[in-house]
Amino acid sequence: MCDQYVEALNRNLTNSLSKARLLAQFAHDGQVDKAGKPYFMHIEMVSRTVGDLISSWQQPSYAFLLQARIVGYLHDVVEDTEITIADLRKHEIPTDCIRAIEVITKVEGVAYQNYLEKVKRYKLASVVKIADMMHNSDLSRLDHITEEDLARKEKYLKAIAFLSEFTCERCGRILSLSVMGEKSTRTGGILCQNCLDQYEKG
Repeated sequence: MCDQYVEALNRNLTNSLSKARLLAQFAHDGQVDKAGKPYFMHIEMVSRTVGDLISSWQQPSYAFLLQARIVGYLHDVVEDTEITIADLRKHEIPTDCIRAIEVITKVEGVAYQNYLEKVKRYKLASVVKIADMMHNSDLSRLDHITEEDLARKEKYLKAIAFLSEFTCERCGRILSLSVMGEKSTRTGGILCQNCLDQYEKG
């Protein structure tokens, strides 16, 4: 990509990040989390955490980091508010971000493991879901911890481990999420970034 294109892309994504934050504030207004705190505090933390996670990776693209922070702000809007996917399109949320939000949004009747399998096939969804579960498994947020809370934490920790690595469908190696290709193939294959680069050249 030429430098001017990258600059324009990042500028547009930065504008979308501000828009996503405002939309999330509006959509979650009046909602509270399990600790009785404003739900937007969770949303804000997920967006920040996903940014920190990606910043710790080797040479992540700035555009991917911005996309992940946008999804962090909006990861619960379709599931927990009256905002729809169509609304996100009207607000000109980037297409890749909307796709990740669709993937993260739970569908009634879908088994939890099947849901995680779907999330795992999309890097942008996976890293945001990990950030979401990291915050949800932080029991220090609660005044009183129940057996249900402990069981939920255990469930989330197992899911985080599951989403944190993948098998490249081209080279067959088991790798960390950080080196998964930022895009999937046209057929939806999961490749590491090196194999994805070769695939796109071919």
